[in-house]
Amino acid sequence: MDHDQDDGHGGQGERHDGEQPARPGRLHFRRSARNPNGSTAPLRADVLAALGVLKIATYKQLHALIAADEYRAHHRVEHVAEAVRDLEKHKLVDVRGTTSPPGRRPAPKTAPAAEGTGAKPKPGGPGAQKIVGLTPLGLAAAAEALGDDRDMGGHARGAGLTGAPHAMLVNELIITAVTGTTTHGAPPRTDTRQAPPRRALPTGPLPGGIEAWATETPHTITGKFTVIPDAVVRLPELGIPVAFLELDRGTMTDIRKVAGKVDNYKRYFDRTVHDGGQERLEVEVRYNVPEPAYGYRHRRAVRPPVLFVLDQGTRGSRPRYSPEALEQRLEDLRNATWEHWQGQTHEQEGVTYATFDGKIPVLGTTVERLREHGWQGPIWWRFGRPGRHSLTDALNDEPNWDLIAQRRQEREDQEQAEQQRAQKAKRDAETARLRKVMLAARAHNDALHPCHTCEGPLGGAHDSEDELDENAHPDRLECPPCDRRRRTTKRRPIILELPTARALRRAEKHGPPDDDPWWQVRLLQAQRWPKHTRTTGELPFSMTQIPYGRSMP
Repeated sequence: MDHDQDDGHGGQGERHDGEQPARPGRLHFRRSARNPNGSTAPLRADVLAALGVLKIATYKQLHALIAADEYRAHHRVEHVAEAVRDLEKHKLVDVRGTTSPPGRRPAPKTAPAAEGTGAKPKPGGPGAQKIVGLTPLGLAAAAEALGDDRDMGGHARGAGLTGAPHAMLVNELIITAVTGTTTHGAPPRTDTRQAPPRRALPTGPLPGGIEAWATETPHTITGKFTVIPDAVVRLPELGIPVAFLELDRGTMTDIRKVAGKVDNYKRYFDRTVHDGGQERLEVEVRYNVPEPAYGYRHRRAVRPPVLFVLDQGTRGSRPRYSPEALEQRLEDLRNATWEHWQGQTHEQEGVTYATFDGKIPVLGTTVERLREHGWQGPIWWRFGRPGRHSLTDALNDEPNWDLIAQRRQEREDQEQAEQQRAQKAKRDAETARLRKVMLAARAHNDALHPCHTCEGPLGGAHDSEDELDENAHPDRLECPPCDRRRRTTKRRPIILELPTARALRRAEKHGPPDDDPWWQVRLLQAQRWPKHTRTTGELPFSMTQIPYGRSMP
């Protein structure tokens, strides 16, 4: 709402040099017949822009928006009132009535005068404030002051005649979002001529300023049937193209009537139009939502969020709902709208998440939480999720891919470790089995005759690579190393001499001779190759004709 221009009717308005704050300078022009209250052109443009969004507001609300700008911080409520009176002279704004002090409704502007007197009806009473709004001519001027192509909506005709408590609370929520401050919890006012002090909220303002908001904008569903949100906000800086605000002050006791608003939003969000030769959602075309890179599929698109802000309301001078009853009302609203926000649950690596194809994100909070923490505080309850979150976290539908990847890596590492343990156990079992076989073969081979060449164990040296892991053949004469050397040098196998008749008789009478450990082999070879075979030259010249067993790997 920065407008650096000359009024053109005497005097000089505020000017900016680059990005440096403007000097306070003069707050008034020279009074003239055109602007008898002496307001500056930039201030009048700011008032028009603020009213173009809020439609109706009090002087203090307008001042809160205008003074939030560092270039307008020196303005006072009186200056805003002077700008309003000059605009009223040009029929751009008019006074709609007064606000309702707590516990009292103001008298209608058209109430008849008291009988017998010519006095006008009293205003809203102590604490009441004037409500000003745009005329149809002022609505066009406000569109020019805002400077962007937007649907200005209506000018809230008739609003303010009964105090407009709903509109005033919507204004407060917008001012809280734009300025990041609130009058609730602020220190007491010392200067009665100035607006009430404001308390800074811990999360600050929302991006975009007042230009990001709009009120009284109709959204056509079918024919003449429209849905009019309390406010619409565009927050592309937060990744939220558009969000719709609904304020509930508890005047509708049946929560199903409040939930019926989501039915209307669903009908509007499902409307499609032809844009650029393809069918797109009307709400995305209207609010310039970018198309996805993979191609547009409106049936799977997640709809814009609807934000419900619940207030305790008033019944006379008392709150309509206690804090506990307000929380229950919020839960009842969730239960009444489940079909619109309920997504499909998925699970990966023990992480549960949901997808919301074609669904509406519905969020809820209370006015008190918003006044305490601000719009970006952990105050929003995304229906279908536990806990309270910030606005961006509540609308973030992306699963926690980092956690899923971490869980997947942990699972793969565990499976790999288990596989390695299983393989090691299998190898150990096989090694133990082979060791058991080898020990049995060792005991058997050690009981046989020694090696004929080295006179060592017939099965080979214990625990060597060449040791036999099976029982040696009865006619084997050499251990594996000696047998390998013989085969390498291509020498013929060892053939023992035939036993003599005398030795046979002695062995038959007294048993095998003690000085011949290879006696049994000698007898086997004598049966295999008798004297006749040896004399005819039929001895085995091929080493493969004598089985010597195999070596342990």
